Amino acid sequence: GMFWKHIEPNMTPRLTAAVEACYTAFAGYRLWGNIVACHCNSCMTEETEKELVRTPLRQISTELLSEYTNSAHGYDTDVIEHEFKYFLPRYLDLIAHCKPPHYMDSNTCLHRLGDANFRAAWPRHEVEAVDECLDAFVEACLSQIGLAQWPVGWRLEFEINDVIVMIATARGDVERALATW
Repeated sequence: GMFWKHIEPNMTPRLTAAVEACYTAFAGYRLWGNIVACHCNSCMTEETEKELVRTPLRQISTELLSEYTNSAHGYDTDVIEHEFKYFLPRYLDLIAHCKPPHYMDSNTCLHRLGDANFRAAWPRHEVEAVDECLDAFVEACLSQIGLAQWPVGWRLEFEINDVIVMIATARGDVERALATW
């Protein structure tokens, strides 16, 4: 949804701590020079790839990471998973700041977590770091209960359903998210 542009993030202490814990949990992953990405006309240019590799992780912008989301296709556990785990804390950081890195549909920006089947396949401490980040994000989102007037009447300004769909697409623990709700 386009609503993300109008939302001020709610960086609660729990969410801030959870994002930091993700940077710590995934700190061992590095890029090996090139990125597995498509360079067709509608995907990432080689200049963009070089910029992504060169930019320190915490300084990667939503726009730059959106290029990766848009052009990094497929999944394997050899190279792509290592690379995705490198970027994952930045994904979660940008999502926490209500700037999901995706051009088309924000709720698909974590689809590679679903591809990875991370809950079954990754080490426990990594799974728990991601789960806590998603829980803390859901909790922070619940304070976003402002109303917006539409031609058809009133709606919540913050579309919590987008967050739930994002977690489901990532094969996150939707029941856990709903329990937090």
